[in-house]
This record gives sequence, structure tokens and C-alpha cells, in this order.
Amino acid sequence: MTGRFICDRCGDSIPPHAHYVVKMEVYADPTMPAVTSDDLEEADHARRVAELLASMEGMTAEELEDSVHWAREFRICRGCQVRLIGNPLGAE
Repeated sequence: MTGRFICDRCGDSIPPHAHYVVKMEVYADPTMPAVTSDDLEEADHARRVAELLASMEGMTAEELEDSVHWAREFRICRGCQVRLIGNPLGAE
């Protein structure tokens, strides 16, 4: 795609071929916790499922999906690229 972009971070116009592409992906930790057979026998599965369903009540499908996996692509200007690299998580 040619032409100008608008920086997704600051809103400034970016000249052709002068933007940076930022790809972000956030997902739940995929590793399984250590579980013993005793843990499985002692677990109250019905209560745990009920708690999980209650915590999801009122959430949209998009909110539920985003709680597990979120991915986006952004176009940013040089100034925002420098600031992003300097502080990628926006820490104070």
C-alpha cells in the first residue's frame, strides 16, 4: 500500500514509506501447572466450573477471546518508534 499513513499512536501524518509496523501479540501463559493425581481427586470441579462461568458472566465474545489471545498491527511514525523502543511497556 502506498501513500501517507496516520500514526496509530500520535495521529500525525506519515510520509510515504516512512512508517514503522508494530505487531503486538498478548496471550495467556500456555504452560500447564504441575498437577498430581491427588490434586485431581481432591478438586471440586463443579465449584470451579461454576466460579469460572460466574467470572465470565456479562463478558462479550470479544472480551472472552481477548482474555486468551489478542493480536494487532499498528503503523507508527519515527518519533513514536523511538519512544516505543525506549520504553516498550510505557512504564512510569
